[in-house]
Amino acid sequence: MQVPGKTLYFWYRQYLSGFPEAVTTGSWGKDNFIGKDRKEKIVPILKKENFGQEMTIDEKMIDEEFYTVMTNRKTGKIALLAQTMRIDELSNLINKMPEVRETVKEITLDMSPTYEKFCQQNFPQAIPVTDKFHVVKHIVESVQAVRVRLKQQELSTLPTSVKERQKVEKDTRLINGETKIEMLTRSRYLLFKMKAKWTPSQQKRASLLFDTFPTLRTVYQSTQQIRQWLDKSNVGKSPWEIERQLITWYDEAQEHNMPEIENLIRLIGNHEEKIMNYFIKGKTNAKAEAMNGKIQRFITSNYGVRDKDFFMYRLARYYS
Repeated sequence: MQVPGKTLYFWYRQYLSGFPEAVTTGSWGKDNFIGKDRKEKIVPILKKENFGQEMTIDEKMIDEEFYTVMTNRKTGKIALLAQTMRIDELSNLINKMPEVRETVKEITLDMSPTYEKFCQQNFPQAIPVTDKFHVVKHIVESVQAVRVRLKQQELSTLPTSVKERQKVEKDTRLINGETKIEMLTRSRYLLFKMKAKWTPSQQKRASLLFDTFPTLRTVYQSTQQIRQWLDKSNVGKSPWEIERQLITWYDEAQEHNMPEIENLIRLIGNHEEKIMNYFIKGKTNAKAEAMNGKIQRFITSNYGVRDKDFFMYRLARYYS
């Protein structure tokens, strides 16, 4: 209709959206507060009617600031969106609607100690469930840490002279024509996957990789065992059986005496109870990640956050 974009945006913002009226009446921005750093913290969404029995909590960066997002798992609506990750500030927001404390019965979250403590203090009836995909992320990172360590060891053995380095690389090439460093570099994505999902070419590469670096085979096999323990096929099994499998893995993993595996053992041990709560119903934090994806797509479609107040107003209207 040959209407300039700026004109359409102006009419949408000033006359069609209801934003000026919300600002004038004070309904918009009424929950904003001054934080401990003496800066105003924006609270675009705080709706007690959006709280339910099953909630998720996660952080999201918007306009280079971290926000806490609480989403209702069943409805998919945001119940809380606040520009803070502090326990005391989030608790003050929950204090405005104390009735929701008893409403929430289950919360899925990542492995953040901040959110864990916040949920314990403000939702005493809720069962905390550590997101399985965050656990898998740490498991995979432990494998990658070993790969990077081995790569750095190989790099440290190379001569500083270019000619000497080229000669060493030529003399030590593997049967597939790659150097050890190239093999480690190109095996990054292979190590992310479960063995059952490898392609035929990846199976050949993995066989050569593990024959060349037995340490990598050890850590990969150990992490595969704990990933299989987290499989959805274990959901609903008796707690003692699930715990027995975990203890068995602890015992076998400790025998390897590898720092990366030991760090993984400590991490899982520190969150063991909340991780095991996953096996009750098989709930994950996928809803929170999906909401983060929606917010990111909204940011992208708007070419960033330019008119911040109006952007947040629209975000609140769309997703709460």
